[in-house]
Amino acid sequence: MKKDKKAATGILSLVLWAALLTVLLHLLDRRGGGHLMEGLGHVLYWLMLCIAVFFFWWLLMGWRLRKFMKRLDRAGLDYLRSRDVDGYLLELDACCEMVGVRNMTLGGIPAMDYVTILKVRTLREAGREGEAFALLETAKQEMKGEKALLLLRDEEEKLEKHQ
Repeated sequence: MKKDKKAATGILSLVLWAALLTVLLHLLDRRGGGHLMEGLGHVLYWLMLCIAVFFFWWLLMGWRLRKFMKRLDRAGLDYLRSRDVDGYLLELDACCEMVGVRNMTLGGIPAMDYVTILKVRTLREAGREGEAFALLETAKQEMKGEKALLLLRDEEEKLEKHQ
């Protein structure tokens, strides 16, 4: 959460600095006869446009992340109530099909890797060690992040203790 606040503060300060510079350049341009803004005005316009596009993208990704997390939480709650392993795994797959999930990270772990670890854990807890090991072996080859691999190793150790 701290990282999000820092990012929001950084974007807001960028927008405010760009607005302040625009005002200052306008004031300087009026004193100088109006020739300064012809060139710099276009540069500032494009700079502000780029900042606005980035800010819109950042808001859109935040909205998608919140939507994904809500669905993931709801799936987990439904699983805790019903203990329907297959239904939970199908809902996790559906969560992964949401727009933008492939580019999301959760605590420094790609969202897809996080969901895979959830699947391995669920299969292990349901007593389906064979399926859990198969998914774990596939995941080991696909995952590259250090945090995700640490969590995967933890699941592997827990699976080995059960056998």
